[in-house]
Amino acid sequence: MQIFPNKPYPTNSKAEKRVFDKISESFVNNNNYIAFHSLNLTQHQTKKFGEADFVIVCEHGIFVLEVKGGGIKYINDRWYTINRNNNEYVIQDPFRQAEGALHAIKNDILKSNLFPNLTLSLGFGVVFPDVEWTQQGFEWDDKTLCDNKKFRNFESWLKNFFKYWEAKPNNNRKLNIEDIKALKGYLRPNFELVEPLHVKLANIEDTVVQLTEDQYKYLDIVAFNKRVLCSGGAGTGKTFLAAELARRMANQDNNIAIICKSNWLKRFLESKIQNEFVTISTIDSVKVDMKRNGIDAYDILIVDEGQDIFDYDYIDILDEILNKGLAEGSWYIFHDVNNQSGLFIDTKIEMLELLESYTPAKVPLFTNCRNSEQILKKVQDSLNLDMGNKGTGVGPEVREIIDIDKDGKALELEINYLIKGGVSPSSITILSPLCYEQSSISLLPDQIKKNIVKLDDYAVRSLPIPEISFSEIKNFKGLENEVVILIDLNQPNELTNQDKVQYYVAMSRARGLLSVVWKN
Repeated sequence: MQIFPNKPYPTNSKAEKRVFDKISESFVNNNNYIAFHSLNLTQHQTKKFGEADFVIVCEHGIFVLEVKGGGIKYINDRWYTINRNNNEYVIQDPFRQAEGALHAIKNDILKSNLFPNLTLSLGFGVVFPDVEWTQQGFEWDDKTLCDNKKFRNFESWLKNFFKYWEAKPNNNRKLNIEDIKALKGYLRPNFELVEPLHVKLANIEDTVVQLTEDQYKYLDIVAFNKRVLCSGGAGTGKTFLAAELARRMANQDNNIAIICKSNWLKRFLESKIQNEFVTISTIDSVKVDMKRNGIDAYDILIVDEGQDIFDYDYIDILDEILNKGLAEGSWYIFHDVNNQSGLFIDTKIEMLELLESYTPAKVPLFTNCRNSEQILKKVQDSLNLDMGNKGTGVGPEVREIIDIDKDGKALELEINYLIKGGVSPSSITILSPLCYEQSSISLLPDQIKKNIVKLDDYAVRSLPIPEISFSEIKNFKGLENEVVILIDLNQPNELTNQDKVQYYVAMSRARGLLSVVWKN
């Protein structure tokens, strides 16, 4: 006989454990017999919540067994059980308890309307494995009772028990193996409820908020120092800290410049920081912006994506526009010179050495507050590059598809998968090393392409936009979205350092789910 679960549920009843073992040893290798231990009864007539100790479904019908261990006593219409210390406890009438459980199961099956043509043969019994039963009684039949003596040959007692109930009027209908399987599937089904994709992503987003709050502790460290070189891998919160630092210091009536190389990142920061004392410029336009605003020199410089300005000419510009210059002025440069150099300029590492000669405090960021553990592991395993530690917790697995037919079908299927999974289009950004017209986007059907918006330096001010967005990888540096689909790249088998930077930037933009459609 099969029994579910295959190990007894933990209860305080040693008697149930003994009955469990006896049932497991009965009708061995016979699939026409299935038993359940501790079956919950949600439709009991007299209880808000009921339970059947054991339920057997077999070719003879459905049967409930109630188990009562220890000594048994019946006095003045009350049942008692007696433990080894001779302590007495009032219990329910075990025969009525078994009968009530049986009717609850029958009524529930009938109400389900899943078995309209099934005639059920039913029966109930009580097992007293610790006592020998000698008492005769009007309210029970000896054939429905298993005492210690009968318990020794439990399978034989079960056979007689089934015959007893089978002899009752209208109770001789045999169940076939299909009926038994169907009843098993209803009484205790096997099932798996998969957490929807959008729920997994929402859980990741909740963790992101908590981790971002953790980054505030670095603000005090950074702000306490006059000059700071803050380093960290993608997702460690450099842009967040740069923006918060500007907000905090602007309250002290300082003229502050936030400088970056990318015009896209500039536009994005403008949407996040609106303060009369803060100017946000690219390194190429900062002098023009300063003149337009009537500023002779900035009191504080904050540089984001600093590796993109580690160049002789750019460092000279910073020195010119900063009050007291780089050697004595106040500046804060956030960078990832190890992993994100070279997308915009040929990064000069000696510029970092020059900045270090001005005795800045060095603040390393190690905690990744953007990417799920799955994304962290994928980047580290594929590229052998640092992504910080911790991450935002367990998220969906990284999805990898190979575009075998090169017809855009793989990308189309992936977009449909995400949308059907409840992911909002605004949460999806498609990244490619190619421009929109030359990317795999051009192969998509028109009904899908019309829902994809090509980002520009104006659109990033409103990220996330309502539609699916598209960007070249280099332009999306410093930005992020909940889901990123990476396209038009070969699998990262042998990569040059320059190629690694592009892969690293692209793969690290996803907060919750990274999906990659590799070129074949």
